Amino acid sequence: MTGTSNDTRRQDKPAQARSIAMREKLIEATLDVIYDRGYRSASTPEFASRAGVSRGALLHHFPTRSDIIIAAMERLLGDGTREIRAVAEKAARQEVGLEEFVEFLWELFSGRFFYISLEFINEARTDPDLRARMMPVVRDFHAALDSIWVEFEKQEADAPRRMGVALNLTVCLVRGMGVQTVLKNDPAYFATLLEAWKAILPVLIEGRYPPAPH
Repeated sequence: MTGTSNDTRRQDKPAQARSIAMREKLIEATLDVIYDRGYRSASTPEFASRAGVSRGALLHHFPTRSDIIIAAMERLLGDGTREIRAVAEKAARQEVGLEEFVEFLWELFSGRFFYISLEFINEARTDPDLRARMMPVVRDFHAALDSIWVEFEKQEADAPRRMGVALNLTVCLVRGMGVQTVLKNDPAYFATLLEAWKAILPVLIEGRYPPAPH
């Protein structure tokens, strides 16, 4: 009896691995389709086609469009959060300085991750269920950003408040620039803005701006 149970478990493991792999493939395909076609135009048949699986296989893992959309959103923001936490660890080891951090944020907020995020954010404005599901994942994402702030604050212990303000301004800046890239394809223009901000940022952190009142 025990031998039969062990055999069954061994047979189940490859099946479980294939099931997990198929689920991962479907989620990645969904993100690719949303990136290529936009949230509203992305359809479940195309998710299945892009993943190279049958419609029935998709429905087995994700019975509704909402199910796979939510899974894709959670994957996108979860991956972004892990990437940010990895940078926080580098900041803790002082392997990442402010300029490198600005470049990291710009890459994050001007590429695939940001454009797909915009699709979800725009849809969440009028979809209460999507918004409710996004909010805790977004909180984790911002908590990861805050962990970088903490590491930089340790290096600038005399100005923690200024550090927090300056780095949150950085996020707002690159996020706004990322939106602008949708209609403005001008890398040199954005590079000029980033270089200017890299020069301004240390001034903000050191407390030399705004000027002290007379």
